[in-house]
Amino acid sequence: MTTIHEGDMDILLVEDDPSIGGFLQAAMDREPGYRLHWATTLKDAWKAWEKRQVQEGRPFALILLDLALPDGDGQGLIHRLRDHGGEQALIIVISARGSEADKVLALDGGADDYLTKPFTIGELFARLRAHLRRRPAGSSAESSHWVIGVLELDDLTHTVRKGGVPIPMTPKEYQLFHLFVMNQGRILSYRRILGAVWGEHSSDQAHYVRLYIKRLREKIEDDPGMPQYLVTEKGIGYRFGDLEVSK
Repeated sequence: MTTIHEGDMDILLVEDDPSIGGFLQAAMDREPGYRLHWATTLKDAWKAWEKRQVQEGRPFALILLDLALPDGDGQGLIHRLRDHGGEQALIIVISARGSEADKVLALDGGADDYLTKPFTIGELFARLRAHLRRRPAGSSAESSHWVIGVLELDDLTHTVRKGGVPIPMTPKEYQLFHLFVMNQGRILSYRRILGAVWGEHSSDQAHYVRLYIKRLREKIEDDPGMPQYLVTEKGIGYRFGDLEVSK
């Protein structure tokens, strides 16, 4: 299972615009440890992924993906990557399509983040650093105990503590908070949250999410009106706050 470390990263860029591709290639070349492979079509991107994943056994840690490509929509590649060994890869969409619907569709499909063109290399690296800070040194699935700021989550006992003091939680509240901890660095849309916690049949019940987020904030946040842990992504869903997580 791939663990991502800043400054030591194999990157697959899927972008057909030569000016943007050249800009990103030059920027990554200046950063020690970043190794970028550039594909201009979905077909070439998939070939590159299969070569690294199947033949070499070392998948790309980061995918920078445009959506409007000559041979199709990048949304389909997100699903394909997630279903074929790319569960742990960080996928950041880079697209001129900046509508809320496009963002929700990409995030529902498995993207971790969405950058609207034009963007600066500083913003891209800042987003990348934030994702890396929110990921523990080892895979989340390999641990049962996490420390996030003053909070502790223990998956063996299904307990959450704040400053060492147990926080009473219902099973659904724990399941929801656990979902965010297990998806550090990812924006979770309402649909993804509902599917994971309440089941696919509840996909139109966004008020469930808002209600339980409100309850969780009242229990874990110092100031529920200025949340640090469960941060709103307006019109899309929520993300785990920019806090370092350790095991």
